[in-house]
Amino acid sequence: MMEYNSIHDYLDAVFKADANPTKEEVIEAKKRYYRLWHREYNRKRRKFRKEFTLGFAPDALRRIKDQKGDMSVSKFLYRTIFDRLGLGVTSSYDREQLTIIHQKLMQLMALLEENGDSPQIEDILDRIEELELRFSKLIV
Repeated sequence: MMEYNSIHDYLDAVFKADANPTKEEVIEAKKRYYRLWHREYNRKRRKFRKEFTLGFAPDALRRIKDQKGDMSVSKFLYRTIFDRLGLGVTSSYDREQLTIIHQKLMQLMALLEENGDSPQIEDILDRIEELELRFSKLIV
């Protein structure tokens, strides 16, 4: 437990015997205080928040970098874990890009409907309609 309420209390205690410390001594004393303060802060924080250190093999790191996009690795890992656990964190989609893809799917469906009645086209249309429904849920 830290016994000082502020940096001024700490400096007063450290320089009690020395009424006129040098600038370098004050700088060093401030550094020591901030190390103490940060150590105490981390100790208190760890009581309520568990921290983990993760290590990844080169192949896993490559896959993370390929999939993270513009996000930092930490943000990507948090989002992936929260998505997996279902903690209500939604992925941020680029709505403009999704809208463009949705429009292209609808155009493709219209073209396929105009150009034939073969079983293959019907199968393709069914699959595209399924994708279109998924995109419409994302855009809403």
